[in-house]
Amino acid sequence: MDQETWKLVLEYLAVKENPRSSNTEIKLLEEKLNDWAGNDPYRMEQLQEALALWQDTAQLPDDGSWKESFASIKEQLNQTPIRKFKILKWWPAATAAAVIGALIFFVAGNKKPLTITQSPVVWTTKTADPGKIISVMLPDSSEIWLNSGSSISFPQNLKHADIRTVKLNGEAFFKVKRDPAHPFVVKSQNIQTRVLGTSFNIRAWKGYKPEVTVITGKVAVSRDSAGGQSAAIHLLPNQKVVYEIKSTSLVRENIDDAKASIDWRTGKMNFDRTPMEDVFQTISRKYAVKVVTDQSFKNCELTAKFDNVEISEVMKTIGLTLDIHYTINKQIIYIKGGKCN
Repeated sequence: MDQETWKLVLEYLAVKENPRSSNTEIKLLEEKLNDWAGNDPYRMEQLQEALALWQDTAQLPDDGSWKESFASIKEQLNQTPIRKFKILKWWPAATAAAVIGALIFFVAGNKKPLTITQSPVVWTTKTADPGKIISVMLPDSSEIWLNSGSSISFPQNLKHADIRTVKLNGEAFFKVKRDPAHPFVVKSQNIQTRVLGTSFNIRAWKGYKPEVTVITGKVAVSRDSAGGQSAAIHLLPNQKVVYEIKSTSLVRENIDDAKASIDWRTGKMNFDRTPMEDVFQTISRKYAVKVVTDQSFKNCELTAKFDNVEISEVMKTIGLTLDIHYTINKQIIYIKGGKCN
């Protein structure tokens, strides 16, 4: 997407949100954007991402020369939380031009045009085997730690992509390299997380409620299903969002210590009224074992904390808590009996 197209996108946002704009003006700009996108799915996706990303992750640039222009926009944003982008009712032509220039600088970075590559995207996948935790350095210098049984996929040209998109299955901790000109997007189990540069944990195991926890910075999380996205929920440090599968809604929560969500990096396991089915899955991944039971623990929960201890210590605690009998034979744990407290 070149600078002229970015300018058109930003002009469209300004006109669309201006109460004095006519329907004719809005329609004309929409037609121009549609003409640019045409029938190209890639361009259409770029356009939709650009509109959403600007609204969700707009921040003041480091270059002080643009702060005055951005201050007026930020003030409008703070005063109108529902409408993400709103211009002043009147702007002198020179001021408007300066703001458009500032926005292009913010998006394009040092005024270097963003380009569309026609070559096919080649993806790379990294996987942490059961019982293993691995670190991955992405081409853009972002750091990722993958929990056991998790995988991350990313394009080889990630460093030069207009939007740095990766795909996660499982759980990972991210330390994203800040690059305002190229926002970072994580797609994982029906949710999408957008950032510019921050650290956060995503837990998105198949069949379980996905959740995003913020350690530092700010992220925007939206529901991403059947090609459509919901309005984004913004998270700050010590906040998390959980995707409720049944209601397909995102629920934001305040938490005491977000860093506890990444204790798994040092081998720790924290369970807080966690269903036993989830506990057994976590044990299976961490210790590369298979858990076999002779009854259902569907209504049982566990509250316990384990440091990086041997599997025998974990099972001893669970045995006393749930009154179970267990045997460990190579990589299989057999469980008999048990009752919920």
